[in-house]
Amino acid sequence: MNTDKPLLDDLIIRSHHTAVSVQNFDEALVFYIDVIGFKNIGEIRDRGEPGFAEATGVPGGKAHWAMLKRDNYHIELFQWLNPAGVLKPIRQCDIGYTHIALQVSNIDTAYKRVISSGFKTLNPPLTLRGGAAKVIYIQAPEKNITELVEYKD
Repeated sequence: MNTDKPLLDDLIIRSHHTAVSVQNFDEALVFYIDVIGFKNIGEIRDRGEPGFAEATGVPGGKAHWAMLKRDNYHIELFQWLNPAGVLKPIRQCDIGYTHIALQVSNIDTAYKRVISSGFKTLNPPLTLRGGAAKVIYIQAPEKNITELVEYKD
């Protein structure tokens, strides 16, 4: 396809959300709300309304669901009840979506707070790209990775 601009360029308003599936819904809510600072703006336990299974491509699908918001970004959280999801940890080099990233003002303070809250990181704060960025990768519930990054001017 050869066009002067992307096919959907005039329709896209902004980025909206990333969907995350977990086995322990309540633990994930604690992480995203109490540690990261999202607000729960909508939650349905045992979600399975008409059209849900078809829209998600999961025949007979039923799930706990929540939409979490921070600023202009959302996390759509699922715990699949039918069928139950299977935990298959993904490495950062595997194909597909591997992590979400949130920019922070002070990575060292963020690291201390994450560690003191009981969550683990893959690394202490590391400086990358010749000093342009400093990062940590948090092992969120179900080993979903959340990157925190501080960018230098």
